[in-house]
Amino acid sequence: MTQGKIVPLLLKFSAPLLLGNLFQQFYNTFDTFIVGRVIGSQALAAIGSTSHFVNTVINFFNGLAIGAQVVISQFFGAKNFPSLKKAINTTIYASFIFSILATVIQIILSPFVLRLISTPPDVLVQANQYLKIYFLGTAALTLYNMGSGILRALGDSTRALIFLVISSVSNIILDILFVVLLGKGIEGAAYATVLSELLSAILVIISLQRLEVKMRLELKHPQIDFLILKKIMKLGLPGAISSSITSFSNTFMQKYINYFGTSCMAGWAIFSKFDQFAILPMHSLASGATTFVAQNYGAKKSERIRDGIKKSFILNFSVISILSLLLIFQANFFASLFSDDAEVIYFAERFIYLTAPFFVLCGFSMLFSNVMRGFGIALRPTIITFVGFVLFRQTMLLIISQTSNSFTLIALVYPAAWPLVIIIYIIWLFIFRKKRIK
Repeated sequence: MTQGKIVPLLLKFSAPLLLGNLFQQFYNTFDTFIVGRVIGSQALAAIGSTSHFVNTVINFFNGLAIGAQVVISQFFGAKNFPSLKKAINTTIYASFIFSILATVIQIILSPFVLRLISTPPDVLVQANQYLKIYFLGTAALTLYNMGSGILRALGDSTRALIFLVISSVSNIILDILFVVLLGKGIEGAAYATVLSELLSAILVIISLQRLEVKMRLELKHPQIDFLILKKIMKLGLPGAISSSITSFSNTFMQKYINYFGTSCMAGWAIFSKFDQFAILPMHSLASGATTFVAQNYGAKKSERIRDGIKKSFILNFSVISILSLLLIFQANFFASLFSDDAEVIYFAERFIYLTAPFFVLCGFSMLFSNVMRGFGIALRPTIITFVGFVLFRQTMLLIISQTSNSFTLIALVYPAAWPLVIIIYIIWLFIFRKKRIK
């Protein structure tokens, strides 16, 4: 990404990543669709109540993956192949060890967390069953995300897409098999997801083994370079902690949603799927910007970096605006796909109407954060994210819950953090931009 026209490069890089994320989200959404239509609203609420807790660990490893992606991109841009190979091997082996530890911790903590967020008794049992099985796939999901991040850092976002398409199709087939044909209920949906994630992990590991010798993953001779791991952790850990804390904080937003009953929980579960769909193009464009900035920063091309950042924001605005309008004008249709319960559909629509107009700001906040990480700046975006998505949200939720019983005000807290984070980023960039791009 250090030469050629910028917009086509960003689109060429981001499009396969977006399609891959869409397929990944599609099979997760298919779980929700099957559960809502075949099992019922309580099971739908159970999956919805677990989503942010699940994302806590996923986002932690995604944050580490960004750190690894920056390190690998900079080595690749500088053509430092010995260090590049060490970084690839270190990323895979360290993430596998960390993910095993995370699996054990998640399974132990899941019943406690579900009670902590006041999950209703009629939902609690199914939610706990789902989590215990789902968390068994943590290592597989982590290896796929780390491995696909490595491929993207090398400028290859196509193979990860192909693997994910295969995994998505297998998930749909397994959902139908376990839930519809065998009647395994919510546990069947969890098993389908875990097995599909395992397949995608195997495919991406095989792909890394088949890279050129100078950067290949070596399974016969596992190695972790602790100096490179330290660099990855320095760049990735702040974002990983920030992302996981944000998701865990949103787990406590689930607590406030739970107060409004099972139908509201099911409506939130439906909205969350469309919220995650909307985040996908933001994440794809932001990841493209990270790799673009990191490679050009390694190649010392500051003018190209400026131009690329500007065009990334224009692309982000254009894509997210179209998506937001589609969700707003077709909210009833989308909500009705997952449930025929009028009350559930009502809550899902309300969440969409109150949040979708602000999606562009969410995309901008993500882009600011990833651009800074492309430069190797990890701590400041972490602090900014923590202030906006954790401190501000939780403070507002506490104040509103103590002073009002308004569903609308509770729902608005979720998007209200985005403009605050944007303002903080703009102030920081105005003060420090000349120190970074010289």
